[in-house]
Amino acid sequence: MPLKYYLIIKILKELDFVCIRSKWSHFRYEKNWYWLTVWFHDEYPPKTAKSMLKDIAKISDIDYNKLIDKYKINI
Repeated sequence: MPLKYYLIIKILKELDFVCIRSKWSHFRYEKNWYWLTVWFHDEYPPKTAKSMLKDIAKISDIDYNKLIDKYKINI
């Protein structure tokens, strides 16, 4: 099952990321001086989804596998 946009936003909000700006379909979320750009897309390709989740886990100091298990993500 591909990763959906609404799930990425849900994860970011639960991990205390803050949307600092948006332009067209791109949204920039920030936490601890690190930022992540998320674009509005129905489904992300698997390679992009893995990269985004690894970045989220790294910024939030959470293990990548625990993040996957917590939100029951299948990539």
